[in-house]
Amino acid sequence: MLTFSEKEELTLYEEQKYLEEKLIMLNQGKRHGQIVFMAGGAASGKGFAVKNFLEGDKFKIRDVDQLKVAFADLDRIQRTGKTKAGNPTKQKGFKTGKDLDKLDFSKGKDVFILHATIKNLGVSSKQLDLLLKDMSTNRKPNILFDVTAKSPDVLVDISTRLIELGYEKKNIHIVWVLTNYSVAVKANAERERVVPDDILLKTHEGAARTMFQIAKTGKMPAGIDGEFHVILNNHENTIFFEDTLQEKTIKSFSSIRLKKAGKAMEQGALQSQLHQWIKDNVPKTAFTAKEMDI
Repeated sequence: MLTFSEKEELTLYEEQKYLEEKLIMLNQGKRHGQIVFMAGGAASGKGFAVKNFLEGDKFKIRDVDQLKVAFADLDRIQRTGKTKAGNPTKQKGFKTGKDLDKLDFSKGKDVFILHATIKNLGVSSKQLDLLLKDMSTNRKPNILFDVTAKSPDVLVDISTRLIELGYEKKNIHIVWVLTNYSVAVKANAERERVVPDDILLKTHEGAARTMFQIAKTGKMPAGIDGEFHVILNNHENTIFFEDTLQEKTIKSFSSIRLKKAGKAMEQGALQSQLHQWIKDNVPKTAFTAKEMDI
């Protein structure tokens, strides 16, 4: 017969195993080479979703705006054109004298050369330094971006640059965290950094329009051909273990996968389910009525 301690350990193990089976595992949970755009309006609970519904510990979380700055700094340095790559760390196997604008950033060695040379030149850019540290290996890290996606342009821009760095289209994914707008309004009011009401509304309208168009047309933004998931992140859609020995251990949540990596968008019942979710949860405005026919 099991002791209380053994029963407790078994319960925790079973709960954790059950939750792991429910997690969204992008590209079967690979630890390298995956990009995910975590999309959704402000205060939609994307941080909670990353922690509880995805394998968040497998991803480095990066800020899109900071990445834009890093790419701008990189472009500026490359435009010098004739700056030669050096080898200040004196490592073997690295060629010097190569124009920086001729480096292939999909190759870890070339990224290392650039990183070392920029340091040697005394160029100061925290964002670029972080980017190059991420990319200075042939095993590209998993990276997650928290975005509103109120326009698909940012997804296209960032994906294009990431492909240049060696990521594959089929490994770039979108997860939309759809939260009832009234819930988001309440959550926003309780946050330390409150988003103005008009901006909050625009982020939810824009995210819904972008995601609706992706699902409706069956076309992912240019440069993206990975998985497409939608999480319905309302309190009533997240179920917790009743007699859990841990605080609020999640048993189940509501999500649908509309697309597999490298495959066509799902149609039929899943599209109908998504349309109902959108109808029930996005803000009811003239904009959403026109753009999404709800």
